[in-house]
Order: sequence, then structure tokens, then C-alpha cells
Amino acid sequence: MNRPVRTAAAALAGATLIAAIAITGSTRETDAAWSAGEAAAGSFTAMTVGTPTIVGCTAGGNIVAPTLSMRWSFPAGSGYSVPTNANLYFSNNGLIPNLLPITTGATTTGPDGGGVYTTTYDIGLLGGILSTQAAIAVESKVGTWTSPRVSRIATWPLLIGTATCTAP
Repeated sequence: MNRPVRTAAAALAGATLIAAIAITGSTRETDAAWSAGEAAAGSFTAMTVGTPTIVGCTAGGNIVAPTLSMRWSFPAGSGYSVPTNANLYFSNNGLIPNLLPITTGATTTGPDGGGVYTTTYDIGLLGGILSTQAAIAVESKVGTWTSPRVSRIATWPLLIGTATCTAP
């Protein structure tokens, strides 16, 4: 065989090999198979954390020494208790979006015979001078799951009148 024929034969063999690899390489074998006729069914539900109920709210004291007291309860039959299942929040300016966790200044007592807790927050002198409103809120918690917050807004009059505590 002369050289040009050998070169052409080698090129044809190389092209045939590349074509064969391209054709057979695109259908790789796998261990996975999705042709089984088996099926499964099931159901699940997401955890629901019961929302506390505010029974009452009292804005006490005055603008110089304001206090805010909230009576609230966990959902009946929930088995929740304080402090394990409660998060308490406070906002000195009365704005619900500004609520921060209460870390000091509050006491919670209860539950009484009806399952009602009382949380009292002593706002302090500076809080009364800086704002005539405050907000307080509570939510139930189970682990990292929480319920919606329930809240109240308290208002103290500047000079004359009675302090109020109302739903937002």
C-alpha cells in the first residue's frame, strides 16, 4: 500500500471509531430504573401552634411612671406553660412593627384557676417621658415554631384623662 492510501484508510478508520463512540456513548447504562409498578400514598399535616387569647389589658400609672398589664391565656387544652411556651414583646412607642423581645422589666404570674396569666411590664420613667404609647404582645411557641402574635396598645394622656389599652 502506498502512503496516500494508508493515510486515507487511517482517517476512515478514525472517523468510523469516533462515530461509533458518539452513537454508543450517548446511551450510557445506569443502575436507576423507574419502571417499577409499585406506588405509595400517605398524608401529613403541618404543626399548628395555638394562638394565645388576651383576656384584658390595663395601662396603669401615669406618664411619669407608666405600667402596662396584660391578662392572657394559652389555648384550652394545649398544655402550654410559661416560660417554656411563651414569647413576650414590647414596644415603647406603641408601634406593632417595632416590637422587641422583653428581656427585663416584666413579671408574669399565673395561671390562675381559669388558666389566665398576668404579665406586667414596668415601662419606667424614661419610657413614659419619651412616649405616651406602648405596645405589648405575646405568642405561643413550641420549639422553633410560633403562633401569630396577639397585642394591645396602651396610651397615657399627657395631662388629664384615663390611660387606655386597646387592640391595634
